[in-house]
Amino acid sequence: MFRLVLGLLLAIMIYEGADAEEINTEVFRFKVLLDDREVGQHIFTVEDNGDQVAVTSEASMDFTVLLVKKVEYRHQASEIWQNGCLLEFKSSTQRNNKSVHMSGKTVDGTFVINHEEGETSLGTCIKSFPYWRPKWLESEFLLNVETGKYTSVSLQSKTDPLTQTTYKTIGLPKTEIRLEYDKAGDWQRLESDLKIVGTLRYQRISDTFEEQL
Repeated sequence: MFRLVLGLLLAIMIYEGADAEEINTEVFRFKVLLDDREVGQHIFTVEDNGDQVAVTSEASMDFTVLLVKKVEYRHQASEIWQNGCLLEFKSSTQRNNKSVHMSGKTVDGTFVINHEEGETSLGTCIKSFPYWRPKWLESEFLLNVETGKYTSVSLQSKTDPLTQTTYKTIGLPKTEIRLEYDKAGDWQRLESDLKIVGTLRYQRISDTFEEQL
């Protein structure tokens, strides 16, 4: 009897260990700068289990606009992806005293966004802005999970033949987002010019640097 119970326990441990090994987790930690002044951080956690990808992000920033207006920005979002398509998301954003909550999910093959004004249907295989998975950026439209806006975009890409660093530019109606990936394809930087506010920059912090802190 004891051997039977022990065997069952070992089988459960092996099974659970196998499931744990199937989940690949990657954390992208960035310090955020505004015109070269550090204003906060943004952390993305990507869990890939082969069938689905779960992404959470959390941002915290404090800065001043035009040397007068102070802004406290807090943002949290969670996304579930499958086969390169967004299945569902939830987001919560707070700017000073104003809070915005947004969510969306696939219903009968159509992606539906829920917001304060009601519901908006977008179509099939919706993508947000998956900077952490550059191949998924190739789309005519991308969804901003903070605002619910589904925006037309263009994508340009080039790779430095010496360093193998890849640079991608996402063109938006009124601005652009510039991205940098190392030779392994890992996201390292983001830069965008924001009207009035200034130039926003993300610089990735290595795990080694985090441990030293």
